[in-house]
Formats: sequence, structure tokens, C-alpha cells
Amino acid sequence: MAIHVHNIGKLSEGAPYSWDSKDALLYALSVGAGAQDQTHNLAFTTENSRGIEQRVLPTFAVVLGGTGGSMDEMGDFKLSQVLHGGQAITLHRALPSSGSVIPRACMSAVYDKGANAIIEQTTELLDSRTREPVATSVTSMIVRGEGGFGSDSVPPDHWALPGRAADLSFTQKTSLDQALIYRLNGDRNPLHSDPKLAGLVGFEKPILHGLCTMGFAGRALLEGVAASDPDAFGSMSVRFAAPVVPGDELTTSIWRTETGAIFQVLVGDTVVLDRGTYTHRTAAPSRGSQEPKTARA
Repeated sequence: MAIHVHNIGKLSEGAPYSWDSKDALLYALSVGAGAQDQTHNLAFTTENSRGIEQRVLPTFAVVLGGTGGSMDEMGDFKLSQVLHGGQAITLHRALPSSGSVIPRACMSAVYDKGANAIIEQTTELLDSRTREPVATSVTSMIVRGEGGFGSDSVPPDHWALPGRAADLSFTQKTSLDQALIYRLNGDRNPLHSDPKLAGLVGFEKPILHGLCTMGFAGRALLEGVAASDPDAFGSMSVRFAAPVVPGDELTTSIWRTETGAIFQVLVGDTVVLDRGTYTHRTAAPSRGSQEPKTARA
């Protein structure tokens, strides 16, 4: 069997990873902040606007420190067998505009899906000075052709869309160079930039990073249900359902819940991010009316 189940829970600590104000600003621009109105997201896109303190988008956590572990510890399968199935992040505190973290990771779960396997990797980001938790990331990977080993099945999922119209709907258009900008955060996979490679794996053109689409949804959630306050942002999780092509228009539909929200992201009639959940870390300021509305984030 290619999956190294015996390594479940084995911690691996990576080298300290540091970032500065410019890195946080680049990330914000790479997920569309300021694209439709350059004055709208100044707290996230500038560091020297008068009377505005620089803040950091919570989803910036997904690009900090990598995984802190090695794929070799998970199994001897090929990287070409792996699909990014889902992503979750939990913020234990708002991210500063500059800082340093130590990634500590482990293969936290393995599930048998019949023909395929699902591996979950959990990465804790620890403050490199105090070792206090900053954020936790859970990456779900589908390993094609490596199922059938008799492990536990995936836990039941009770997520469901409410039988009512969305409380909020945000429309955000990605740019034709969105993937070229986002790759500067560190993910240089040529699937997102090289037309020849994209064609070899069945795409007409390079596709957008799934985590970039997640960043667009995170901005919509931050503005729509957390009053643009990173201190209120607790956690977020998504399933990657279909690819997005740079230039596509994303519609994020949000339904408020007692603890936060659930959401979906669509391109036209196609769901591209599914089974989305969001929870508050601290109470978000009131947004007034609860009537459904449409906005452009």
C-alpha cells in the first residue's frame, strides 16, 4: 500500500517562515482586493494611507510556511496522483502585517474512498518567538488510485443549503492575469501559468489556484459577515468542486448562521467552491438589516 498510515499523527517541524508588509499587500492584491475600487480595501492594500492602519486578510494564513512536512512521509505515490480536495483554516488571532511562524505538521487522518484515498494534513503555525498558536490549516488531498485498503470511511457531513434565498451575494470578477499574480505568493505550479502543461492535463488554458478562489470567498465573508474586522474572523473551510479560469466572474452566496455562515461560490451555474463554512472568533459588529442583498466585494 502506498499510503503510510502508520505515520498518522507523526509531527514534523519546519524552518521558521517570515513575512513582511509587502508580502501581505501582495497577497491582498492577488485575491482581488482593490481591483474593482482601488479605495475600497485600503487597510489591506496599503501601508501608509492617512488614518488607516494596515490589516491582513485572514486567508493569508494559507501561504505562510508551506506544510512543514514532507510528502514522502505520507506515502510513495506520485505527485500527479494528488488533487487538492479541500482546505480549512482557523485563526487563533489576527495576523500581523509582519511576523515569523514555525510550521508544525502531521498527517492527521486517512480515509478509504474505494478507488481513491483521502489524506488530511494538519499544520499548526506557531509564533516563532513565543510558540503560541497563530493559525491552524487542514489540507484535504485526494490520492487517485490508492483506495481499497480498508481504513475508516469519511465522517458524515451534515452541510446543507437552507431552503431560502441567500442573505448576501457578492460578485467578484477575476482578472486575466489573476493566476500570474497569485503565483507570486509562492505556488509556482506551471498548471496555473503554462498553456502547454495545462493542455497536457486536459485544460484549454491555465486554471486559477483553488486557494486564490478561496481568498476571494474569504474577502466576501470578511466584509459580509465580519464587518471587515480580521479580529472577528475565526475559521473557514471549503471543498474544491470545479476549476476556475482567470477572467471568470465569481458569485459568493452567503447564508448567515448563529455562529457565522455557510456559503457557495459559483461561476455561472457551476459550483466551484462547495460546502463552505465560516465561524466567528469574536462577535462581529452589527451590519444592520438582515434582508438579502447583492454587493460587489
